Amino acid sequence: MAATRVRRLCGKLAIAAGVPAMLWLTLLVQAQLSPLVVLHYSSAATAPIAYFFDEDSDIIKDVIHPGERLGFRTTRWPRAGYHLDVSFPFSSRDGVELAAPFSRVDIYLDAHAKVVRTTVDTGFWARIGPD
Repeated sequence: MAATRVRRLCGKLAIAAGVPAMLWLTLLVQAQLSPLVVLHYSSAATAPIAYFFDEDSDIIKDVIHPGERLGFRTTRWPRAGYHLDVSFPFSSRDGVELAAPFSRVDIYLDAHAKVVRTTVDTGFWARIGPD
């Protein structure tokens, strides 16, 4: 009788612990499946540069250092009229404007902060790649 109670209690505890773990895992997977924008700054550069990452008027202003690669997860289900703009206003005035759909965008900057190449991948699994 006592062994049956212990088994039932262990089963209930496993369920109680398993539900939050599954919810956490679901959120983690959802975050990793969002579209990805990656900035690649040349390692030949000598100084950090400022960038603006404007996703639907939600603006991030920060710096990227030589040889650094930064990844940004974007909205998974963009609304109509969605826009994304990455710019480098203080160094080269170059920028990239993006519109959905995209899965992964890689923006490559040379040592003078000029955009030398932009690759856009619309394949779903491209967003899983490294940031």
